[in-house]
Amino acid sequence: MIYSFLNKNNLKEDDFYDIVALGFLHSVKRYFEEPNLSKKYAFSTISWGAMKTSLSNYYQSESRQKRKAYTINIEANIYSKGEIVSIEELISTFDSSMIDFETELLMLELASRVSKREMDIIRMKVDGYGVREIAKTKKMPMKSVIELLAGLRDTVLAVCYE
Repeated sequence: MIYSFLNKNNLKEDDFYDIVALGFLHSVKRYFEEPNLSKKYAFSTISWGAMKTSLSNYYQSESRQKRKAYTINIEANIYSKGEIVSIEELISTFDSSMIDFETELLMLELASRVSKREMDIIRMKVDGYGVREIAKTKKMPMKSVIELLAGLRDTVLAVCYE
């Protein structure tokens, strides 16, 4: 019965046998669980309808957007910045301008949460100044700079991990 269904619908056995067989097995189960069906319909009618439904469900599933995702080979070559590179190289390339941009965005967000004085000290620390240099430049005791940076730690972490 499965083979006649496949032949009648011009379906390749290798591609559709499992799909149609699942519908057939479903019809066998229904035929034995629902005794009223055998009184109204021949088994072939029930199984033919179940195989059609199974095939229809398969086509419907295959046409869903998530099944039509565009895929690329990361080993493929593309033309970028005057040279041919693989997508893998392009993705893994370190982009310092992007890092600088992201850092600046984080600093702007941080500036909206702290005072100007605190922000100046944070910028100095980010630029590589040590606590001693910051204290000397800002004319503050080192202990005050250390305490200020420790107090700002939670704010800085909140901005970085939001």
